[in-house]
Amino acid sequence: MPVFAYLLIMLLLVTACSSEPTGHENASADPNDSTVKEELVLAVGKVDIGMFDPKKGWGTHAQIRLTHSSLLTIDSELNFIGDLAKSYSVSADGLTWTFPLREDVKFSNGESVTAEDVKFTYEMLKEDGIKFDLSFVKSIEIADGNTIVIHLNEPRSTFVSQLTEIGIVPKAHYNDQYSDNPIGSGPYKVVQYNDGQQIIMEYNPYWYGTKPQFKKLTFLLLEEDGALAAAKAGQADIVYVPPTFAEQQVPGMTLRTFESIDSRGIMLPTVPSGGKGKTNDKEVEAGNDVTSDLAIRQALNIGLDRQKLLDVALDGYGQKAYCLCDNMPWFNEETVVEDGDIEAAKQILARGGWSDADQDGIVEKDGLKAEFDMFYSSSDQLRTDLSLAVADQVRELGIKINLIGATWDEIYVKGKTAAVAWGGGRHHPHQLYTMNSSKVIDTGYNNMSNYRNAKVDEYLDHALTATTQEEANKYWKLAQWDGQTGFSGIGDAPIVWLLRVDHLYLADEKLDLGKQPIHSHGHEWALFGNITEWTWGD
Repeated sequence: MPVFAYLLIMLLLVTACSSEPTGHENASADPNDSTVKEELVLAVGKVDIGMFDPKKGWGTHAQIRLTHSSLLTIDSELNFIGDLAKSYSVSADGLTWTFPLREDVKFSNGESVTAEDVKFTYEMLKEDGIKFDLSFVKSIEIADGNTIVIHLNEPRSTFVSQLTEIGIVPKAHYNDQYSDNPIGSGPYKVVQYNDGQQIIMEYNPYWYGTKPQFKKLTFLLLEEDGALAAAKAGQADIVYVPPTFAEQQVPGMTLRTFESIDSRGIMLPTVPSGGKGKTNDKEVEAGNDVTSDLAIRQALNIGLDRQKLLDVALDGYGQKAYCLCDNMPWFNEETVVEDGDIEAAKQILARGGWSDADQDGIVEKDGLKAEFDMFYSSSDQLRTDLSLAVADQVRELGIKINLIGATWDEIYVKGKTAAVAWGGGRHHPHQLYTMNSSKVIDTGYNNMSNYRNAKVDEYLDHALTATTQEEANKYWKLAQWDGQTGFSGIGDAPIVWLLRVDHLYLADEKLDLGKQPIHSHGHEWALFGNITEWTWGD
């Protein structure tokens, strides 16, 4: 790291942490007295999704548990349990959801959280329709003064997950400037936010749940090398580290490894070049003549050696992936293949009409070389490393990938014409729909591959409108592969999934992070679902 950059980081650390002892220096005069440790300094990433406002996406990751309450939450075993709602019930036809609310919940300004606030939040997000699709909600009513009843136009199996992600905001204080002074009913309140630098949160004295040990959280919004520098300087209690930093030794800190469903793969355009589309409401070009050939996509799925990719790009910190939901209840295990099979991949290409007639190492078909561009986020070291490893491996298949590092804004403009190092993975299956249903093409950055399959659409619709999770899971699995077709790698392969990333953190050896559920996409916030369970021991 350049000296100037290091000094700048240190200045930021001093500013963020004030003059009080933090990090590895216990805030107590007696270093053996762990009961006084009430402040944590964290450097887990630069991304702050939605800036505390559900309308901007706050809640789509585990960070919601820091500042907001939701009707439901999940426990460490991924069971749906009550939060603001004491319980919930669903009618047999799946159309009516009833939530009797707790009466002891207050916002961080001391005002009570009411059924009116819940109704307002859901109606506001339904009208907005961008970050949370609630178009299937027919109406919301308040019954018996403190019970929310939500009526749906049709059953929605994934609605239960949205109930854990939508943070309730105060009707009386919500406006377009809400991010500047967020008021929530979670265990912490935001007291300072410097964009790109730091976030400071303090304990919400009106919090109704388990009282957290730590009364102040300072998030340093540092890049990975800066976070490691903060750890080595003794100025952070926990930092995220990429696999390349995992073996770094920092006195007083230990590596914490958490399995995730945070998956990485290659999104591949499934239509020929020359098309048009939209990404985030912007008109863009769409299609690629090479990746639109099914043989190319299936050859990548079976020919790429996931274990080698895991070893090279992740230093072994992760697992192979064959879908966006490996090992979840809605994962179709029939889609697991014996990968790294170069000969089988070459046979797929040959049957598809691809051969190396000019002996230059790249197969061609009708004069078209099996060569295409692949975009990756240049600020993401892991995706960079994975992209390099993929491009190196595919040469053995007779395929050439030209790598292009770019910003996400650039990727969203060019991404429908080239491969993209893609990611995702949530505690629910809704992304299976948004990444593969033809009905959401050109909506946001959904279905970037422009994938269309009428049978898959049918299965996805059945899964989405199922009245029970068991029924929904059956159709999620069929959409992946029904024995003849599906969006999985052995089917149409619009996305070839490769790896699940372990989330790695260096944490003070005295810090107990409680029982973590399997992490979802986004290491920046995945830790915080159980923040009130964290403790500091001897």
